Amino acid sequence: LHISQAALTRFAKKCGFTGYREFVFQYQHQSSKPDTHSHKHSPLTKRVLRSYSIMREQTQDLIDEEQLERVAQLIDDAERVYFFGTGSSGLIAREMKLRFMRLGVVCEALTDQDGFAWTTSIMDENCLVLGFSLSGTTQSVLDSLLDAKEMGAKTILFTSAPNKNSQAYTETVLVASHSQSSYIQRISAQLPMLILIDLIYAYFLEINRESKEKIFNSYWENKKLNGYRRQKRVRKS
Repeated sequence: LHISQAALTRFAKKCGFTGYREFVFQYQHQSSKPDTHSHKHSPLTKRVLRSYSIMREQTQDLIDEEQLERVAQLIDDAERVYFFGTGSSGLIAREMKLRFMRLGVVCEALTDQDGFAWTTSIMDENCLVLGFSLSGTTQSVLDSLLDAKEMGAKTILFTSAPNKNSQAYTETVLVASHSQSSYIQRISAQLPMLILIDLIYAYFLEINRESKEKIFNSYWENKKLNGYRRQKRVRKS
């Protein structure tokens, strides 16, 4: 790996060990232990867990950190941000809205074609649209991204199957996808998108982190205060 002994020692100390030798000893000790937990699981449980493990590994291989930084910056620069998705991808859109609104992002999640149409009609160059279509065939999402682009908005598509139109978007973020199409695999397919949301959220938070943390803390303080006021009104009534 061409890594110096000093670098390995520094890494080991950051992990809480006194030095590299202790780190190696502990690693070998843990590796030699039999995996007793896996024997307790049924074949069905192992199969589902393996599915999630595969998805995580594929996601890790596809991660483009420079792209994640660009996406985070696009969100930070936009005056209004919209998340488009239908079906299970609509749940991803809502989850993204809930996370980013708590950091002060003016955003909305849309999950049907009528919502896409009305929203794209009022967009301008200060808007950003993130569309989610794992299959790459959700025409309402794909067309709405193109419509948003025509209005001047920046567009990002999250998909496992980019097509010829993908180059028309500002960014196309590749998402891992399982080769099988059974019901359980379709559930698992949402995991990579959730991982990407966490990564983008983390990169976004690092942009002027102190300011965003103040907004986040203020959100929860206001929520507690509103809850306290409601309780007082209930007691008075």
